[in-house]
Amino acid sequence: MKASSFLLFLTVVSMTLSAQDNELAHLSDEFQDAKSLQNWTSFHESEGWPNHILKANINTSSEGNFHLEPQVGFWYGEVHCGPFYFKEVRGDFTVTTKVKASGRNTETPLKSFSLAGLMVRSPRPTGISKTKKGYENWLFISTGYAKGKHQPQFETKQTINGKSKLKIFPAKNGWVEIAISRKGNRFLLYVKEDQGWSILREITHPNMGETLQVGMIAYTDFNSSMKRRYVFKRTALNTTVYTDGEPDLIARFDYLRVYRQEEDLIGVLEVN
Repeated sequence: MKASSFLLFLTVVSMTLSAQDNELAHLSDEFQDAKSLQNWTSFHESEGWPNHILKANINTSSEGNFHLEPQVGFWYGEVHCGPFYFKEVRGDFTVTTKVKASGRNTETPLKSFSLAGLMVRSPRPTGISKTKKGYENWLFISTGYAKGKHQPQFETKQTINGKSKLKIFPAKNGWVEIAISRKGNRFLLYVKEDQGWSILREITHPNMGETLQVGMIAYTDFNSSMKRRYVFKRTALNTTVYTDGEPDLIARFDYLRVYRQEEDLIGVLEVN
């Protein structure tokens, strides 16, 4: 993508997010009102799963942010034992957030696969049992620490009919701005760098419905005990809250903003 496209994308995003006629503006949240958390749907409540959340609240001090700490868990394949707060969005859209993922006592989490970010998920089809396999369809971009050297990373993951593939990229400490843009079955995952927005990854997902769950995800400490259970006791992961791991993620979301793509913006997002 050309440098001029980066600048145009950033300009259009800023203009669109502040526009009074943005039809999706009611879905955005600056996290400055503690009561606004009531406007979000939690995944575990909506589908009847255990609560894998240690702490979730809107911190109204200073400039305000959504504070989210998960219990040990992860999202992979058919496993979804981690907090996910969402709102439903129909059609094409772009969602952006500014997120900081730190460890309990360190700037970058020390426990493997401790990250937070944006996720979009296709709701389970009506009439399909919540335990029936082959119906998990989602993707996300998150920041924190995944694996290898203890350095900040991005994790991107797509899951199609319960089968996941992930890619990991280097990131930076502190607050990070990320975005997901949808046009049909094509999804662009963005990060904001010094020179502006850039595409981190493009994903084509054939099984995402017209209406998607869009929101914030967090998960932590896969390797300590969850990895062993994933190999030997996978069926119990979604229905059990484990407390023998070492959660090491404090996620803070400064805002989450949703807006409808206009045709000129879609043109800017095309990959040349």
